[in-house]
Amino acid sequence: MSPHAYTVRRSDRARRARLSVGRAGEVVVVLPRRMPAAEAERLVHQHAGWLDRHVARVSEQRAVLAARPALGEGRLLHLAGEPCRVSAVDAGRGRPARGRVEAIPGGLLVRLGRDGRGTSQLLEAWLRARAREAVAAQVAVRAPQVAVRPGRISIRDQSSRWASASSSGDLSFSWRLLLTPPFVLDAVVVHELAHLRLRGHTRAFWLLVEQHAPRTPEARRWLREHAAEVRAALV
Repeated sequence: MSPHAYTVRRSDRARRARLSVGRAGEVVVVLPRRMPAAEAERLVHQHAGWLDRHVARVSEQRAVLAARPALGEGRLLHLAGEPCRVSAVDAGRGRPARGRVEAIPGGLLVRLGRDGRGTSQLLEAWLRARAREAVAAQVAVRAPQVAVRPGRISIRDQSSRWASASSSGDLSFSWRLLLTPPFVLDAVVVHELAHLRLRGHTRAFWLLVEQHAPRTPEARRWLREHAAEVRAALV
């Protein structure tokens, strides 16, 4: 009997068996299409200690998230490393036509409007706009240092990555990077700019990245440890 319940997923692209723990604490084993199913059981047993630690960490994270105040009732966000408490007000029949977000000392005030957008929608739109400004400013500073000329910059909400660079030079960043410390945003920007010179994650690539952003290893750890918190910030 396996120490952990798990789900097996078959993949035509996988070259070896892979083990992961999802955001809800679920254990998934990815197997190449023709690999025997018994390999999943062996892998789960072999890495039982690793699974124990990661499932426990996910459970702790979920407990912390569940204990947060509701969004708009004092939940704390960190914008570019600065604590920011979110409050929402509903004027009832006196609502303005359009909801809006206002920066106030120590936080953000969400004024709900008659347009039907809730606190989360209004906040996301406001944060996306601030993220665009922050990312564009950092790219403008870093691109000449890395000796590249990027193309279009887009702000999205990728579910599986924080940023990406296309072969044509366009860059895409998650707006949620605004919820990370400045050194993390900087490391991600440098990472994507470096891809405009070197496409793969080779030794030369990492040397280039860390030459310009020496805190990259720390930034990568921060993103791994705080991913759940950042992705659930407005939930």
